[in-house]
Amino acid sequence: MFGAEEKKEVNEVLETGILMRYGFDGPRNGMWKSKELEQAICSRFGTQYAQLTSSGTAALTTAMVSLGVGVGDEVIMPAFTFVASFEAILSVGAVPILVDIDSSLTLDPAAVEAAITPKTKCIMPVHMCGSMADLDALKAICDKHNLILLEDACQSIGGTYKGKPLGSIGHAGTFSFDFVKTITCGEGGVVMTPRQMPTPIMDMIMQALIEELIYILF
Repeated sequence: MFGAEEKKEVNEVLETGILMRYGFDGPRNGMWKSKELEQAICSRFGTQYAQLTSSGTAALTTAMVSLGVGVGDEVIMPAFTFVASFEAILSVGAVPILVDIDSSLTLDPAAVEAAITPKTKCIMPVHMCGSMADLDALKAICDKHNLILLEDACQSIGGTYKGKPLGSIGHAGTFSFDFVKTITCGEGGVVMTPRQMPTPIMDMIMQALIEELIYILF
């Protein structure tokens, strides 16, 4: 349901006439909704940094590029997933390695360990349908092999693992805010990270993705 509070937030932006997060400091009359949401996300989910994106898919792409995942790298992910998860991997030139799931509905740690090769760069649990991976086991595997742990928590906003919010436990985590998610702004996403990776870098990546999209469309 969209009530008076949601309409007020949207109308405040529309009345400025500024429909992007960057620049136009004067006309926007101090209206920085994106920054406010990023600060609220950090506060609510206990993470140091948050970067809004255009979608959950873009959040995964931005996170991988920021973490140094790229051409030829292997990313281990569950076979039970949503198409956007492996699309994001392919978009950075990396290779999705699909492995079996266990009763958690996501990565089986034993299957993950068996799938590691010299090209493995990242382990990406996808917390499907509000479920959660065995993050202790996966983090131990990442520590053992010096791998990145990237949480795709796009379907699990608000879920917790041993008291910690999903998406805040790995090197980075992502949420989606599209129309069918728990929290929505029509479309959108966010990258969260507990360490300084930082937003200037992610800002540049997001801008490059926007410019590439404009080039493709026009």
